[in-house]
Amino acid sequence: MRRLAREEGGWALVTAITLMTIMATFALATSAMVDNQQKQSAVGRQRETAFNLSEAALNAQIYALTTHWAGPGGGTNTAVAAPQSCTPASSDNRCPNPAALSALFASADTETGSTWTTMVRDNSGVTGAGTFWSDTMITAAPRYDANGDGRVWVRASGVARGHRRAMVALVRTEQQGEALPHDTLQAARISISNSGHKVILDTKGNQATTGAVSVRCTPHAGESTVCLGHSVGNGANAASQLTSLLNIQIYPNVSTTGYSGGPGLAPDALERLRLSAIANGTYYTSCPASLSGALIWIDTTNTCSYNANTTYNSAAQAGVVIMARGTLALAGTVTFYGVIYHANQANVSGWPVVLGGNSQVIGGVIVDGDGGFVAGSSKSNIVYNDSAFQAVRSYGTAGLIQNTWREIKGATA
Repeated sequence: MRRLAREEGGWALVTAITLMTIMATFALATSAMVDNQQKQSAVGRQRETAFNLSEAALNAQIYALTTHWAGPGGGTNTAVAAPQSCTPASSDNRCPNPAALSALFASADTETGSTWTTMVRDNSGVTGAGTFWSDTMITAAPRYDANGDGRVWVRASGVARGHRRAMVALVRTEQQGEALPHDTLQAARISISNSGHKVILDTKGNQATTGAVSVRCTPHAGESTVCLGHSVGNGANAASQLTSLLNIQIYPNVSTTGYSGGPGLAPDALERLRLSAIANGTYYTSCPASLSGALIWIDTTNTCSYNANTTYNSAAQAGVVIMARGTLALAGTVTFYGVIYHANQANVSGWPVVLGGNSQVIGGVIVDGDGGFVAGSSKSNIVYNDSAFQAVRSYGTAGLIQNTWREIKGATA
């Protein structure tokens, strides 16, 4: 026993060193594994950030389409078609707001080297583009709704710390009805040049109910400017004689005077319709050749006259003509199915809408401000049709079509 106690062979040291070596090896392996896991976690986080950035850009581009729809008018108006692409450097209101997107992703992964790109392309121009996205559409498809079906593809990509994620979705615009009074006629005053015993304003047509005839003025004896159809004379029976004639010419006579309501369309609704006409390519600063179409906007100080034997639109597909200024005159045997709305933005006190000859509006007429309306022909100038007011529609919310979203694997742009 004493011999063993005095032994100095060093086996205990060797054993300790061996154990420490084994422990260090395991520690280094564990450290390498933990470091690798941390790197993988960072890569996963960065890829997730790139995905979120791409998705946010996609949603922001869809929102931009809500206010500036890339409609069929993009074929002739470069301000309607979407830009070739949108990036953080874009200031175009047809693109996502760069500042808003940056505020959403203020993190270490987006401090340097992060970016995003969005593109809008029509679901036409490439075989199968209506239901499936191909990156060949980036150069082959129009940047606006060329086929007029209210659908476009939106592609978005995001980059964070060198990691790229890209996705696409088919987006559809929803049209919304605008609140315009469903009246046969609304104006500051009405002048009926025909004194015959015939219906000039048919306030019922084939409808179950009537459409009002409202004027903002109040008739009075000896008036210098006609208020309701014909001037009121000074005789004792002048008022009753006028009522008797109007009971024939406005039938059923649902006319009211002293109307105090505001404009037919609220300013925001009018602006949506203006932007919709621009998107459709039906916004005119001179008199258009035709009044056919779902929405026609005319902004001119001139008189736009139509007097041929022409029918615009149909009972099944009525339209709306909006005049910002100027005068609209129909004569001859023109028939217009739809609603005529004169915004009278210059607030003229004359007669900005005139129907003469055998012209006829099957729908309704609204004239804002101090503007009056002139009628008088050998037939009914206005035949009320309530369903025609359904044509007063603008582009509303743009939204993703279900089951069309997908991520693009291996995207390089």
